[in-house]
Amino acid sequence: MFAWLIEGEGHRPMLRFEDGHTGIPINLHLINRQQFLRLLGRRVEIRSQLSPEHYTVYFPNTDDSPSL
Repeated sequence: MFAWLIEGEGHRPMLRFEDGHTGIPINLHLINRQQFLRLLGRRVEIRSQLSPEHYTVYFPNTDDSPSL
């Protein structure tokens, strides 16, 4: 399953799925706003669903992975 990284209320990282529902990427650790903006709109692969709204995500292309 795939989703796109979007910006939610309060500049919060969110996921938008093809059917329009949203979720929260719980393992996305960003150092600053510029790093988030660089990743905004990228497609991510959903690896697991930890709760009804929280997902573990993976960037399929290593160039898209956040550098920590």
